[in-house]
Amino acid sequence: MDGNINSYMILVAIIAGLGGFLFGFDSSVIADVQDQIIRQLSLNSWEWSLVVSFSLLGSIAGIPLSGYLSDQISRKTLLKIVAIGFILGTASCALADTLNYLLLGRFIIGVCIGIASYIAPLFIAEISPPKNRGALVLINGLALTFGQAVAYLIGYLLQDSAASSWRLILWTGVLPALLLLIGMLFVPHSPRWLVKKQGIEKAVAALKKIRPKGADLRSEIAEIKNNSSPLKLSKALLLSKPFFSVLAVGTLLGVFQQFSGINALMYYGPMIFQSAGFLSIHTAILATFIIGVVNFIFTAFTLCFVDRFGRRSLLLNGMMLASLSLFAIAFCFNRISPAIILLLFCTYVMGYCISVGSLFWVLISEIFPQATRGFAMSIATVIQWLANFLVSISFLTFFTNTGPSFTFSIFGGFCLLAFFFIYYFIPETSGVSLEKIEDNLLKGHKIRDLGQNLNTQKNKLALNLEI
Repeated sequence: MDGNINSYMILVAIIAGLGGFLFGFDSSVIADVQDQIIRQLSLNSWEWSLVVSFSLLGSIAGIPLSGYLSDQISRKTLLKIVAIGFILGTASCALADTLNYLLLGRFIIGVCIGIASYIAPLFIAEISPPKNRGALVLINGLALTFGQAVAYLIGYLLQDSAASSWRLILWTGVLPALLLLIGMLFVPHSPRWLVKKQGIEKAVAALKKIRPKGADLRSEIAEIKNNSSPLKLSKALLLSKPFFSVLAVGTLLGVFQQFSGINALMYYGPMIFQSAGFLSIHTAILATFIIGVVNFIFTAFTLCFVDRFGRRSLLLNGMMLASLSLFAIAFCFNRISPAIILLLFCTYVMGYCISVGSLFWVLISEIFPQATRGFAMSIATVIQWLANFLVSISFLTFFTNTGPSFTFSIFGGFCLLAFFFIYYFIPETSGVSLEKIEDNLLKGHKIRDLGQNLNTQKNKLALNLEI
């Protein structure tokens, strides 16, 4: 990050990133408690698939409202509501004594996860200076992977400590939700939202808090204002060639993120590792925790280097590594030591983290125009969650009926397809203002050319092929 960045700006990004932490924690903690809940509530495998997947249905239900609400009541207020929802959903799950109450809690949590999955990176992107936007948005992704690692660690430490330890494991999710609720009381609104809703003066006041002394606030506000003139959000607008093209690219990137298979590993990791040869649930959860740590470390790596190396270089290299690792897992599963399988899963997660795992959220917070950003991000995110739901609801059946080799070959194939999709369609946006990206889109530039004011080295990487 730029050494002159305002420290308060970093703090605001960390507070908003608690939405990402809760996203990661609540989507992963369910894997820790699978055995105990199945035994205590007498669930079958299909009912457990519903428990895992019901949060995804909640996400799909909540996201269509997110774009509208974020524009009407503000990104900041919506994140406070999300924090309250996480607390209520967690309480319903932790107190559940029937499947219905468990599903209700998972659905509420899912609504909050869905909203947080796009509102947190959007909020951070809109308050960030262009030079540091990629790294600051990735604080949310880093918090997400940290939440996953913490969930697996808590599961490892508390697993089997008591018959009802699963309730304690779930209750731990209340603490970060409280921190998000309290923290959001002390952060400013998005200057871009303020320009549209409450005027220039309040936008300048907010910007002063999150920019270093001596920053050129006047030109930044002017650029925001020039790109904040009201546009009527209509079907014709979204289906016009520039908007439809960028919407299609952002949406497909989210589909590839999910079809890479990452959430099959995150939701069913202990079961997968037991199938690979880790005999006890305790060691299988430990293996899943190691995956969570790798996920966190390489998301942190991406945060440090995304604005230096650019989006495209990380995306392309990461997807190739993920694809090769999955093909190796497919070939070697149950043929070699489970420790080697764990190592291959680690290299797969490395590739995923430095590519679509982190950068999908960065790119969809950058490439959509201001007037349609909330709505377009909600469309891209809801389709991403639909893809997530399809993977999670079908994985157990697919894994059982076709076997691990075929299953992971399919995921590897999707990663390879994603590599070519990124090569031909994804723009390099590092160091480019959101307003410049929008201006290039409205001028009819090809999607891959939206970040045209890049340095020569990045231009060679990003623009060497016409589409």
